[in-house]
Amino acid sequence: MGFPRPTRIVRALPLLRKRSPGAPEPEGGSRSVHRNDWVRSAPATLVRSTLQRVLMSPVMRSQVTIHVHDVEVLDRLGTAAVLVANHSSHLDAPVILEALGPRRRRRVAIAAAADYFFDVWWRAAPSGLVIGTYPLERRGGRGPNQSSQLLHDGWSLVIFAEGGRSYTGEMRPFKKGAAYLALEAGVPVVPIALRGTFDAMPPRRNWPVPGRPPIHVTFGEPLHGREGERAGDFTSRIEEAVAKLLANS
Repeated sequence: MGFPRPTRIVRALPLLRKRSPGAPEPEGGSRSVHRNDWVRSAPATLVRSTLQRVLMSPVMRSQVTIHVHDVEVLDRLGTAAVLVANHSSHLDAPVILEALGPRRRRRVAIAAAADYFFDVWWRAAPSGLVIGTYPLERRGGRGPNQSSQLLHDGWSLVIFAEGGRSYTGEMRPFKKGAAYLALEAGVPVVPIALRGTFDAMPPRRNWPVPGRPPIHVTFGEPLHGREGERAGDFTSRIEEAVAKLLANS
């Protein structure tokens, strides 16, 4: 039995369609977002787990030294959660996945900027298949969205609440989207502090600096929304928790 022709494989990839059936039109109709819902299917999840074990983990261990603190707090949750971390490097997402380990990261999706990672299929496909990204509109907006659906389906989400990478290494003010999602879904928020990713691979670098620089990933105690709490107030508590973890890491 021969291998299928490449053109047949290309036609079969749902990523090559401009958007999934039933997906909303982009605001203003000016651009398309390449949805990648298929990467959370059982076969794709199995492939991703294998790729992370045989490709991502060895590469990460060869390039950086990751120290993980208090990841066990996740084992007490018993539910999906929103994992909120500071963001200053393209290393941040794979570092968090490596810190979670194979079992915990199996049903974790990484929110990635729709206008950057999902504007073309050849960025959307590999990022989704290898690290489990899904498109997040940075402009936000209320109402049904993919983040809410993933939480409802039992997927935990990693969200970088600053809305983009810090180009100085200093944490920027958090946006309210992560808090709003957690309050709406009734799930906890787990603060995460990433120390050292900026020095290991700052913006405009395409590969970590030599010498396996140290990176510390610290997980904080879960935060729960209070009765009647607004997203802005919850965001302040989340930001303060991440800042404290950073100061002590």
